[in-house]
Amino acid sequence: MYLLHLFYTIGLANIAFSDVRFDTEIQYPAGGNSTGVCTADFDNDGDIDVAIVNRTSNTVTVLYNDSTGAFINPTDFATGVNPRYVEAIDLDNDGDVDLCTPDYYGHTTSLLENDGLGNFTLVQQLDTFTPAFVWIDDLDLDGHEDIIVLHWDGDAKNPQNSPSNMQPFYGNSDGTFERGSFAHVGVQPRAGQSADVNGDGLLDVVVADIYSQTISVVLAIGKREWEERISIPMAPGAPRYIKLGDFDNDSDIDIAALDKLRGYFWILTNDGNAQFTLHETIKVNDAPHSMVVHDIDKDGDVDFLITHVGSESQFILYSDGNAKINSTQMLAITGGPAEVRIADFNSDGMFDIVTACTNFSHPGANVLLQRECLVCDGLGDHGEFVCPPITNDINRQSSSYTSIEVELQGESIAGNSLSYIVTSLPETGDVKDSTGTRITSVPYYLPNSYLKYTPEFGFVGLETLHYRVNDCLLSNESLVSFQINIPFPDECSSAQQIFNGYVDVSTMFATNSFDEYDSTQCEGTNLGEMAKDVWFFYYACESGELRIDSCGIDSFDADIVVYSGSCCGLKQIACNGDTQDCGGNSSIIIDQLVAGTEYFIRVGGTYWDSFGTGEIFIDGPSVSCIDSCFADLTYDGAVNVSDFLIVLDNWGNACGDADLNIDGIVNVVDLLAVIGTWGSCGD
Repeated sequence: MYLLHLFYTIGLANIAFSDVRFDTEIQYPAGGNSTGVCTADFDNDGDIDVAIVNRTSNTVTVLYNDSTGAFINPTDFATGVNPRYVEAIDLDNDGDVDLCTPDYYGHTTSLLENDGLGNFTLVQQLDTFTPAFVWIDDLDLDGHEDIIVLHWDGDAKNPQNSPSNMQPFYGNSDGTFERGSFAHVGVQPRAGQSADVNGDGLLDVVVADIYSQTISVVLAIGKREWEERISIPMAPGAPRYIKLGDFDNDSDIDIAALDKLRGYFWILTNDGNAQFTLHETIKVNDAPHSMVVHDIDKDGDVDFLITHVGSESQFILYSDGNAKINSTQMLAITGGPAEVRIADFNSDGMFDIVTACTNFSHPGANVLLQRECLVCDGLGDHGEFVCPPITNDINRQSSSYTSIEVELQGESIAGNSLSYIVTSLPETGDVKDSTGTRITSVPYYLPNSYLKYTPEFGFVGLETLHYRVNDCLLSNESLVSFQINIPFPDECSSAQQIFNGYVDVSTMFATNSFDEYDSTQCEGTNLGEMAKDVWFFYYACESGELRIDSCGIDSFDADIVVYSGSCCGLKQIACNGDTQDCGGNSSIIIDQLVAGTEYFIRVGGTYWDSFGTGEIFIDGPSVSCIDSCFADLTYDGAVNVSDFLIVLDNWGNACGDADLNIDGIVNVVDLLAVIGTWGSCGD
C-alpha cells in the first residue's frame, strides 16, 4: 500500500500590500516567433486592443478587445520580412492609430495605415539596413511624432561587427517622413529610448548594444544634430533592453538595463550631466528580454516588470525610490515571453499585462488580467487583511508505482483562487507539471494544482518536495511539505494495489523473489523463471470474473502467477506463460472471484534476461469499492476500530497488510499510523 502524505504548516508572513495578483494567463495564438507587442484602441470602440508582430509569418496580428479584456477576431496584416517589434503612431494626423514595424531581414521599416476601424494597409517602407528596433517620440520637439530606428550600418565593410546607426525619420504629420542625420551607436543594438539626460532641454538617445556589450549615450547638440556617442562598457554583461526614468528621485534621467547574457538587471544613476554610474545589480532569470517601468505598488516611485524568453518565471522588482530594489515578486508567464506591455484591458482601473511569446509551441500573445484581492475582516490598516490559505493533509494510494499524479490542495478563506509554487524538488525522480514540462529548477510556478511524479525505478523510501500555496498576495503564503512514500513492488510485502484498467509495469530494477510457484498448474504455457518479478494486489469488491493479461508488454516476455491469501501464506490459484492471442505474453481468467478477498499478482520474465516496461490489463467486476486510504485495512472507506483490531491481531508478525510501514514487523509504529489517520478517508 502506498502512502502519499502531505504535512503542512501555515505561516502568515508580514503582509505586504505591495504585491499584485493576476489571473492565470490566457494565450492568444498569432503567427510564428512573436517578439513585439503594442497596445492601443485600434478600432476606436473605447477599449484597448493588442498588436503582435510575427517574425516567421511576416505579419502583425491585431487582437480586438471585446470590452471585457478578452480578445476576439485575430486578423493578420502584411509587413516586411521578419518584423521584430511594432509601435503605435498616428502617421497622418487623422486621429486613429497606425503601426510601424522594423523588418530585420527585409531591410525596411514598414508603415501600416489604419482605416479607423482597425484594418491596416501597408502604405510605405523606409529603407533601413537590418533594422532591429524602433520607437516613437517627438525627437526634434516640433509637435510631430518621429520614428527612430536602430539598424546596421549598410556602408560598413562588416556591418554585423561594426557600429550601427541610430536613424531618425522626422514626421510631417501628413504621412510623410524626412530622413535625418544619423549617429553611430554600438555593435548590433537591440533597444533604445530618448529623453533629456543632461538637462539641456533637448532629447538625447540611449541604446543597448548587445554585441559590443555597451550602452551608448548619444547627446543632442541641436534639435536634429548629434554628438559622437559616449560608450559605457558593461562587459562581461551584454545589454539587451533599456528603459529611462528618474529612478532615484533626484530629478534627472537614469538608465535601467537588462543583461541577457548573464541574467542581470542594472540601474545606472545619472549625476545630472549624463555621467552614469552602476548603482544596482539584481540577478533575474535566464535571458531577460524586455521590461516595463511603472509604479506597480502605488507608493510614488517606479518599479520594474521584467520578462524572460528563457524562463517561465517573470520578475516584478519593487524599488525603494532610491534606485535600489527592496523586494521582488515572481509570476508565471509561459511560452518564452519577449516584449511586455501593460494596459487596462477590462476597464477596472488596474493595469493588466500582455506579452509577445517566441516559443513555436504556442506563438502569439499571453494576457494576464490583474484583479483585486478579496479580504477577510481582522487586523490591518483598514480593519481587514488578506487571509492566509489553508492547506490540508493528503492521504492517498497511488494507482501506479511508475508515475504518480498528484493534485496539490489548498483553500482560500476569502474566496480567491489559489496558485501553487514548487520551492524544492525530490532528490530522485522527475516532477512534471500538467503540461508535461519537466521541473528542473525552483521556484517553479505551476499552471494549475496538478503534478506528476515519476520515481526512479527500484527506489524504496521517502521523497519530499515543498511548495507554496498562494492566496492572492505572494507575501501571504502557506509553505507545504509533500512527502511521497513509494515502496517499489519488488516483493509481496510491498505489492502495489491496482484497479480495473491499464497498469504501468516496470521490472527494470527488480530482483528475483524467493516465493515458490508451481508451473505444473499451467503446464504447456511455457511458464519460465519469473525473473525480476514485481508484485501487485487486487481487492475484490464484488464476486465475479477477473481477467489479467500482459498483452500490452512488448519489451520482454512476461509471465503471470496469481495467489490468494496473504504474503505470510500465499496460495497459488492460477498461472500462465504464453497465450497465443496475446502476442506470446500471458493471459489469465479467474472465474470465481470472491468478494472481500485480496489477490496477489506476480509479473516476471520468462528468462533471466527478460525485463523491461509496459502495461498489464485488469478487468474485474464493475462495482467499485468505497474509496479507501492509507491504513484502511478493511477497505470500508474509513480508518476505525476494525483496522485497529487487525493490527493487534497481527502483532509481531513479519509480513502482511498490518505492517503499514513495511519494516518487517507489525508493532507500535503501525498502530500509531492507524490512530494518526483515524476517520473517514475523504476527510
